[in-house]
Parts: sequence; structure tokens; C-alpha cells
Amino acid sequence: MSFLISFLIIAAAELGDKTQLLTLGFATRFPVWQVIGAVAAATSLLMVLAVIFGGAINRFVPEFYLQLAAGLLFIGFGLWTFFSKEDDDEEAKAKGRYNNPFLFIFSTFFLAELGDKTQLATLTLSAKYGAPFQVWLGATLGMVGVNVIAALSGSWIKKYVADRHIKWIGASIFIIFGIITLWKILLNF
Repeated sequence: MSFLISFLIIAAAELGDKTQLLTLGFATRFPVWQVIGAVAAATSLLMVLAVIFGGAINRFVPEFYLQLAAGLLFIGFGLWTFFSKEDDDEEAKAKGRYNNPFLFIFSTFFLAELGDKTQLATLTLSAKYGAPFQVWLGATLGMVGVNVIAALSGSWIKKYVADRHIKWIGASIFIIFGIITLWKILLNF
């Protein structure tokens, strides 16, 4: 029962979340399986941290700094997307300037999701049911499932929408979510 409840609660909480849109944006820029793999790995680690360490992360790293880092990352990635030139992207890929897109996607997703409602919900579910493995598995699969849909949508969009439109839309999504995240910090400050 704890597996199913964790799956449903976390999947519902992730629907329309900023990291789902982040996943969609990554899938318009990077290979879909690389995005799914990085998001799944980051999600697995995040849920393990939630189950094992519970609220320790929130105790030692104030939410202000987590949200500030996420907001700045969103804006930075949006600006990078907005100002990059398609020729430069191809040249950068050829020269390996992306170094490791998997690591880039993993770390960006990890930071954006760290301390988020899904992690707190997983902590609560683990405490309530006393079944850490079932809660971890349900929460991880629920979150990954929703983000797989976002990644596949991003991959589909990339096939049918002109690159320049994707670039503008993707950059706008990242910048808007960055501004919203920073605005929420200011409102609570």
C-alpha cells in the first residue's frame, strides 16, 4: 500500500512542477534518453536522501539558498539558451564543450528539486508508513514517470517545431521560472 500511495502522491505533486518543465526544456536540447537517464538518476538520489536523511538537508542548508541557486540556474540556462547560436552549438558539441550533458542535466535537475515539495512529501510518507524502500520506490517511479512524459513531449516538439521557436520558448520558460523562484524568495524575505 505504501508503494502505491507514494507513487500516486508524488506523481500528482510533480505534474506541472518547474522540474517537469525543466525536463521538457532539456529534451528539446539534448538526446531524450540522456535526459531521462539523468533525471531518473537525480530523482533516485533525491528520494534516497529524503528517505534516509529526512529533513537534515533543510536543517543545514536554508531553503533560501536552495531556492536562490535554483532561480539563478533557471535564469542562467534560459539566457544561455536564448543567446547561443545554432552554429556555436554544433561547434561546441564537436569540440566537446558540453563536457558531459548527462552530468549537466543531473546536477541542474538535482539542485532545482532539492528540498522541493516532492522530497518533503517522500520524507513524510516514509515517516508515516515506516517502509523506506517501498516509499522510495513508489516516489521515484512516480516522479520519473511524469518526467518521462515531459522528456518525450520535448523530444516530439523538437521534431515538429522550428529550432528557433523552441529556443525562444525554452529560454522563456527557464527565465520565467527563474524569476518566479527569485520573486517567491523576495516575498518571503
